[in-house]
Amino acid sequence: MPDAGSPTHIKVLAEWIRSCDNNHHCYPRDVAFLPTRVLDVSNSSSGTVSLFCETRGHTSPGKYLALSHQWGSPLQHKKFCTYKRNIDKLKQGINVADLPKTFQDAVSVTRDLGIQYLWIDSLCIIQDDENDWDMESKLMEQVFSSAYATIAASCASGTDDGFLKAYTDRQCVTVETGSGARYYLCDAIDDFSLHVEQGELNKRGWVLQERALSRRTIYFPQTQSYWECGGGVRCETMTQMKKYVPYCVGLESVTKAFADFFQSKSLFSRRCRLPKICRGLR
Repeated sequence: MPDAGSPTHIKVLAEWIRSCDNNHHCYPRDVAFLPTRVLDVSNSSSGTVSLFCETRGHTSPGKYLALSHQWGSPLQHKKFCTYKRNIDKLKQGINVADLPKTFQDAVSVTRDLGIQYLWIDSLCIIQDDENDWDMESKLMEQVFSSAYATIAASCASGTDDGFLKAYTDRQCVTVETGSGARYYLCDAIDDFSLHVEQGELNKRGWVLQERALSRRTIYFPQTQSYWECGGGVRCETMTQMKKYVPYCVGLESVTKAFADFFQSKSLFSRRCRLPKICRGLR
């Protein structure tokens, strides 16, 4: 398989998006929402991105990707956040090289897919402004449900880790028949349950909201990338699976899902935004 982030790999991701756009219509054509703040990644030649801000409640339409990721332990991963003291500077520009590796990878994927905007929670919410947190948390439902797709940094343990990693080696045996035909037998690696459902990212409680509200998600484990939308799950090996039953299939189910989910998941230094999903289902 192609290396993660390589031109061939990006073509696979782009084809998944194109196929969904043409056949599933999971992403409505009339979406007219852009979050209050997003990163404008369009100027790739400059080596910078900038924080683009709109007036809350009066945003213009625009395609953007949303990043679902772990912040990681503060002892191992640096925080790169928007604060009241630095927001004006971030509007002027941010050197991509100064961003944590997970953010750099998200910028790279967004640019290569031809999308102008990227939403990252720590940069698009003012972290030391309680009023901004309260206002933006009420928009989380729209942020993820209106995203063109969500990038799930499945194999990144935190902001400095990155998710465009070399894939785990795959054992392969070549078998040649008497007629000269060659067949290749490889380890089966299509395991959405193990790589995504039971993956490190999915052990965090807040991922319930981000995954449930996302219309389409690209997952980046260290074995292969997966695509999930209303039409099913697709793998880089060209395997297509039926879509997993979503968590949110009704208010009764959500209540049980919360109980089951939080028995096995943990929250890590992040403010809980989960009540919003229940409110959206009423």
